[in-house]
Amino acid sequence: MTVQIIKENNTVRLIIEGEIKESLASEMKEKFNQLSLPAINEVIFDFKGVTHIGSAGIGKLLLFYKTVTVNDKKIRIENVSPAINDLFKLLKLDSLFTITAR
Repeated sequence: MTVQIIKENNTVRLIIEGEIKESLASEMKEKFNQLSLPAINEVIFDFKGVTHIGSAGIGKLLLFYKTVTVNDKKIRIENVSPAINDLFKLLKLDSLFTITAR
């Protein structure tokens, strides 16, 4: 898994590639911790290159959601594959995040 961070004005886009496995979830958390949240209004996760997300990766998304939304920030997840989109709907994550499928 690789994560590229692009900052544009008050928006941060995290472009994630590969599988978000349990063994790599801590790397994902490290990338989250690098963000300067006070200066950010919106975080966009670009899942165009994500082929799989495990339970630990979903847990990190939920932890990040809790951290970000306490400060009235917005989170979107874009370019989600049909399989991951179905999983997110099953887990009702679409009630927390704005999710856009491919």
